Amino acid sequence: MADLRDATSRAVTALRSFGPMTRAELARRTGLPKSTVSGVVAALLTAGTIHETGQATRALPEGRRAERGRGRPGTLLALDAGRGEVVGVEFGASHVRARVVDAGHGHGPGAVRRLPLAYGAGDALDATLDLVRELSGREDAAPLLGVGLALALGLGPAATPAPTGPQGMRQGWEDLDLPAALAEALRAPVVADNDANCAARGELLWGAARPYDDLVLLKLHAGVGGAVVIDRQVQTGRRGGAGEFGHVPVDPRGPLCRCGGRGCLEVYAGVPAVLEALTVRHGGLPTPREVLGAAAAGDPACRRALRDAGEATGQVAAWLCNALNPQAIVLTGALAGAGELLAGPVRESVARTALPLNADVDVVVGTLGRDAGPLGAAALALASLPV
Repeated sequence: MADLRDATSRAVTALRSFGPMTRAELARRTGLPKSTVSGVVAALLTAGTIHETGQATRALPEGRRAERGRGRPGTLLALDAGRGEVVGVEFGASHVRARVVDAGHGHGPGAVRRLPLAYGAGDALDATLDLVRELSGREDAAPLLGVGLALALGLGPAATPAPTGPQGMRQGWEDLDLPAALAEALRAPVVADNDANCAARGELLWGAARPYDDLVLLKLHAGVGGAVVIDRQVQTGRRGGAGEFGHVPVDPRGPLCRCGGRGCLEVYAGVPAVLEALTVRHGGLPTPREVLGAAAAGDPACRRALRDAGEATGQVAAWLCNALNPQAIVLTGALAGAGELLAGPVRESVARTALPLNADVDVVVGTLGRDAGPLGAAALALASLPV
């Protein structure tokens, strides 16, 4: 009986962490014999804990064959959506964004609260409580199971106090344990991770990273962050600082970075660096939307600024390919909105710099856009729930 309970727990945990999957995938993910998985699945189907959702249609990278399994795709199994839902929340420079995900990994509604630049921890707490209560209080809402937070590295009392945290957002963040305060107010479990790790989880489950097991994500935003994924699991590192690729030096004699180093990737591929490079051309500091729009329309200066950012990003990505040999580099963040105007130079730089053995890597743009962080935070909340 204890063995059956353990097998059931492992199956439910895998479905919460990795989303709908076939019986064969469930056996591989849990390490259980296929015969045991068949028995557990039959019992969970009878109990209504899980249900079948149709045939698997997991996309493969273009031009590649499946590395595991052949023949007809199996039937997908998912946890029952009616068992509850979670809310994922991401904290931007001037807003808080939230999305609902149900227990079966289906997307629910979302909402945004606009805040002033450099808002404090108290403002973040109030906005988050408002958003979660609004979303979980709707008429068709399932029970609230938990909340996930996507935080920029450097926010919160246990975070790294170095200047790698978000610029300006310091008011009270060191003194407020935001997850604990939310958990007490909402009477629900609250978990947190950095925003790039959450974006990776979102893209893995619902976005451009779905076909891959091993990848590196680069978030090119106000700062430059990243995530390492091995066997579809995000690697957080000993103190949660894995993936800080924005502070990998591209040129040790380059411009001074806010971390105190010189020539970090962030001073070439962060949004502020790209905008400042175009200030003279535009007669003032342009917005990211203006740059992307002008680049799409053929503006040579905007295209060159994006190419320069892409080439620097590709240099760091090539080093990561040599170190980790991933299947894919996934680009997210505001600059990723440039699509191939950014991804193309990254791909060329990787091909030019990485060893041939490691240069056979897909460079793709994330598909979730602004929802990558909150959806990934919701995925973290689901995976963290007790069985």
